[in-house]
Amino acid sequence: MASASTSKYNSHSLENESIKRSSRDGVNQDLTEAVPRLPGETLITDKEVIYICPFNGPIKGRVYITNYRLYLRSLETPLFAFLNEEKFNVDGWTVYNPVEEYRRQGLPNHHWRITFINKCYELCDTYPALLVVPYRASDDDLRRVATFRSRNRIPVLSWIHPENKTVIVRCSQPLVGMSGKRNKDDEKYLDVIRETNKQISKLTIYDARPSVNAVANKATGGGYESDDAYHNAELFFLDIHNIHVMRESLKKVKDIVYPNVEESHWLSSLESTHWLEHIKASIFC
Repeated sequence: MASASTSKYNSHSLENESIKRSSRDGVNQDLTEAVPRLPGETLITDKEVIYICPFNGPIKGRVYITNYRLYLRSLETPLFAFLNEEKFNVDGWTVYNPVEEYRRQGLPNHHWRITFINKCYELCDTYPALLVVPYRASDDDLRRVATFRSRNRIPVLSWIHPENKTVIVRCSQPLVGMSGKRNKDDEKYLDVIRETNKQISKLTIYDARPSVNAVANKATGGGYESDDAYHNAELFFLDIHNIHVMRESLKKVKDIVYPNVEESHWLSSLESTHWLEHIKASIFC
């Protein structure tokens, strides 16, 4: 009787253990509860999986996939992120200081200045709070230029050479559209960028897209910098395809190496993925 009672008790304990786990702070989490969803979030997949954790090996868990996110809940043991108790003597939020980083690069100087126009992310919600722009461009100029750039991503400095002061400036495509619209403020702004380096006569613009894509984007209001509007600039297309094409190519690579590899057709199969072409275009841009 005692043996049977003990067996029943252990079975019940193991069942409870598979349902509930204690988190690091001692609060139990009911793993049978549904994952809380955001407004408009729809559950697509709910199934048990085996996750290969690089720290703990195979872990049984339940994966939830919605139209917004992928969520994995461990059924066996807390994942490394919850087990790690490493302590640091510094505040992670202060490790990177943009102003100090710009000063390390010799900025601001008599050609470039730091602006706080985006400190509340009102100008561009996908840009940092601090931006480096030409000294001769006022904040009002930046606002006018933003109206002509996709998602308000104006040209801002990303890198400056420590000696010859050559710069790399990033931005999004201009909103040219099918009618070939122009913006005098944008044209003047790019010319001001060119004039920050007296060693060059023309501004070199590298468009990462294939030229066909750039032309097609005109139909949706986008486009590229034409020779007619930007007289002191040269435009080169780098022929790098978008993320959707890259992802599909990588998926094809996975399909030819897992779960089986057909060595007799390996080279032709690899060529059909176009993966090496994408890598080459990215490296030699």
